[in-house]
Amino acid sequence: MTSNSGFIEELSSGHSRRVARPAADESAGERDVAGVALFAKVNSVISILEEGQEIAATEIAARMGEPLSSVYRLLQSMIGIGWVDRGHRRGSYRLGLSMLTVGGQLEDRLDIRKTALPSLRHLLEVIGVTSFLCVRRDTRAVCLERLEGEAVRSLAMQLGSSLPLYAGAAPRAILAFLPLGEQRSALKVVRIPGDPPRPDAAAIQTDIEQVRREGYAVSDGDVTPGIAALGAPVFNHRGELEAAISISGLRAQILGSTRDRNVELIIAGAREVSRALGQQVAE
Repeated sequence: MTSNSGFIEELSSGHSRRVARPAADESAGERDVAGVALFAKVNSVISILEEGQEIAATEIAARMGEPLSSVYRLLQSMIGIGWVDRGHRRGSYRLGLSMLTVGGQLEDRLDIRKTALPSLRHLLEVIGVTSFLCVRRDTRAVCLERLEGEAVRSLAMQLGSSLPLYAGAAPRAILAFLPLGEQRSALKVVRIPGDPPRPDAAAIQTDIEQVRREGYAVSDGDVTPGIAALGAPVFNHRGELEAAISISGLRAQILGSTRDRNVELIIAGAREVSRALGQQVAE
């Protein structure tokens, strides 16, 4: 069966004859072609913006090989449905929150360190103690960011260093909000020389339940004598555990007369980071 110039070839009783293609079929075919072309352009824009940075419309147009005016119209339509957002720089664009959420790419596209920095700075400015951002790596919590406080410089949890998930405030905040199976796996690991002593299983379970109930973890000299810390979990747009932030300083600074205020601040800071990562946080 072949076709050309608006004709199709029809087979009937072993003989073929040419008949005119209906006009409706022709217009439907044109619509299909136009739809496929539009889809391809949308896909090209998404692929370019998936690189995770803000990109100017002029660059998008150049890379697509399309007129700038056409790309502007396409971007405006994609903004309207939430697939694209305007960037901070004039004339720049980035992947929209709706598109990131649908694609399950939000946590990969957002820089957790950059997102957490405003809250970490606020904690440092208000309380004056060291603030941390930690993420889970297998059975340990790794320090991604540390803003140094005023009173004492602890050697624990330097940038890039780690602690087991049973020790310290941020690690225990992470441990408490892991799925049960992952909690058990994390606690099966053999202790590394230099790690803080490991509590018994009953003490760890009691701590997990308390942290989940209260929403924050307390470290009172279990990592470094005389040093205390408070930590709270950070969640992404799916409500999944992403990281934890914490504050650490002399025991009197953390758990003294300002303990209640410090607890409120660390919980509020973690919620703010979670909100920036797309979690719907109840006020």
